[in-house]
Amino acid sequence: MKKDLLLILSLGLAACSAFDDAEYAKLVELAPASKEYYVDKAGGTASVKIYSNGKVNVRALNDFSDFCTIDKMSFKDDGELLLEFQPNDGFRRMAKLEVSLEGESAKDTVYVRQYGDEPYLECAAPYKNVSGSGTDVAEFEIGTNVPLDDLNTKVTYISGGKDWIRSIYSELGMMVAETAASSVDHTSKAQISISYVDGWDVIFNVNLYVTSSNKDGEFGSRISFGQARSYAGAGKIEDDVFIEGVVVSDFHSANMALNPSVNYDKVDISQNKRTAYIQSSDASMGFRLLFSNADDNILARGTKLSLSLTGLTIVKENDPERYTIEGIGGENMVGSESGDFIVSKEKTISELTDDDIFTFVALKNTEFVYKTGAYANVYENYTLASPVNSMNSGNNNRLDGWATLLIDDSGEGIYAPINMLCLWRRSGNGVPQGKGFTEGIIVSEPMSRYGDVGPYQIRVLDESGFRQEWNGESAYREFAKYDGAPYQYRYGQWAKINPKYADPGTVETRLTNTVIPSDDLAEGHTLPNVEMFIENHSPGDGNWPMSSVNSYSNLTGEEKGIVPSSTPVSDYRKALSLATEIKGWYDWEDGRITGYKGLRMEMSTAALSGSMMYVHYAFDVGAISAATSQFFPAHWCLEYSIDGGNSYTLCKDNVTGKDYVHLRTLPWWDITLGGIKYFTSSSCGLGATQHVAVLPAEVFGKEKLLIRIRPYDNVMAVFPIEWDGNSEHGTVEHNTTVKATKINFECINIRYR
Repeated sequence: MKKDLLLILSLGLAACSAFDDAEYAKLVELAPASKEYYVDKAGGTASVKIYSNGKVNVRALNDFSDFCTIDKMSFKDDGELLLEFQPNDGFRRMAKLEVSLEGESAKDTVYVRQYGDEPYLECAAPYKNVSGSGTDVAEFEIGTNVPLDDLNTKVTYISGGKDWIRSIYSELGMMVAETAASSVDHTSKAQISISYVDGWDVIFNVNLYVTSSNKDGEFGSRISFGQARSYAGAGKIEDDVFIEGVVVSDFHSANMALNPSVNYDKVDISQNKRTAYIQSSDASMGFRLLFSNADDNILARGTKLSLSLTGLTIVKENDPERYTIEGIGGENMVGSESGDFIVSKEKTISELTDDDIFTFVALKNTEFVYKTGAYANVYENYTLASPVNSMNSGNNNRLDGWATLLIDDSGEGIYAPINMLCLWRRSGNGVPQGKGFTEGIIVSEPMSRYGDVGPYQIRVLDESGFRQEWNGESAYREFAKYDGAPYQYRYGQWAKINPKYADPGTVETRLTNTVIPSDDLAEGHTLPNVEMFIENHSPGDGNWPMSSVNSYSNLTGEEKGIVPSSTPVSDYRKALSLATEIKGWYDWEDGRITGYKGLRMEMSTAALSGSMMYVHYAFDVGAISAATSQFFPAHWCLEYSIDGGNSYTLCKDNVTGKDYVHLRTLPWWDITLGGIKYFTSSSCGLGATQHVAVLPAEVFGKEKLLIRIRPYDNVMAVFPIEWDGNSEHGTVEHNTTVKATKINFECINIRYR
């Protein structure tokens, strides 16, 4: 007998007053080798092993005689039960057995499940209203493969009158609730729970809600979205009022709201599930709906909805102005009608206003700025675990949500946030290359990990929201790019063509001769379109102040597979990695900053003409290590010069309108420095942040145009002691010494039209 599988049951232990006189009852044993077995839907035999040292009786706990036979109902000592299942062309089913020792001194339960069709139960429009002035009916169309007569029903009265639902029955494919006249002066609400217990004892259910008017046939007062906004800041609404609108979100989507980090290693994934959006029938304004319980949010896109505001709270946020209705439950739904009632609204990015927030908009002539890699180019080890990232590093589930940058044909930009549980974000197909519509919900969500993402963002419901032409043309012509391919930022690759691109030799000359071409000179070009110079000539980390590091702008993370690996592979693009001393980004005189140094790009635009030029860059800090991520200039900007560098003009970020953008560190392993334990902080990003600055028409037709990306000020990012503390509270001084930090530029693109 296999003792390690036995469940040892002592049926009695009698002890006398003296140890020498102790008497022990006989030990009896009973243990199934397993409590669960599975049989294919095609039928077959299940062999159930029972270990025992006594007589075993078997009892059927359910009637399975129609589809299964069993070879014996009793045996002695170790034994085996053989259950023969017939083919199953219906719902999944089960034989449930109780095995017990004679006298029932020990017993256990064994479940033998046969696969079959899995039930489903849903309702696209689960909210109905009836008149309380007399008898009425509420009809619900149930999506199910279960016969309606087999469904169980339970009524719970939420508010108002009681016992006004007289009966519930099925008719013509509908579940019908027959209601009586109301006896109260207020609306009444009830929940009808529809459930089904399948052959595996799994419960499937859907909740329906019926709202009855008062005895005079009134549901309260219907108010406009604008009138509803006036309740913001007034606490719970006591008036009997409701609004009517159209749902523009979908509870099936994993991309409805940013799931916030509530600790360094925990993300509240319920935020997305609890969030929905409703817009007015004319699409002029919208509300965010925040449910108290995620299970109550079963709102499908396009549904016409009546929402009672009684007992709810409306919260107003400013800059930009937006409104959220909080505390919503299923009982607040007065009525719903399934369909697609969304009014189409097309706009350009520049036409967006605060009233567009929480409404569904199709943005015209948009395209991806970063056309390399996936929808979210991130380091997967720290994101929410899903089938998209198969690794299990122990660091997963710390971060959620990243953003990709879109630009339109007039140079306006907007971010599209994408949650990590959107499995389509790394489909292996990359992103569309052309221009077209981007359809989604306009939101305004702070993304502290990313930095400032502007007043408006657009959340697509799924990948289909990106309606750009997959193999189409951009609205812009590419002039130059630095994205690590095929250059990989190595010295000496083009030495035979031009000596200034050769290995400078010593460390000292490497610091002053870091010139990078923007074109593959191996193709026969004698001069590149653009040359880049690293102006920070201070000593760095090791012998190479400039080097390559793997970026995360790849399709899947593996060379051929769908699921990305945890370690970057050879087909990743290369990022330009700079490891120079932090104070070398500044000119100093008597301890004061007198100027700045950065990445300077030199080019001639004498042969070019156009109306605008834009520079896109994506950058981050570190090498997935705290030692390479500790201190760095927090704010960066872009500027240009048309007079040979004598003066520079600052270009504002085209999304935020601010003078500078925030540089973010890649996530790093938790580390103890100076006796303090630092966790993955709230300002750690997932990858390179993307930014665009637009240059005016005056940059064309110039013999020498200079563009520089540099620190904006001397604000220094440092590790916060608290995981969610402020990381931008340090300052760079003339005597600050930091050599190990790596600043990585994943790409720099220059395009024009």
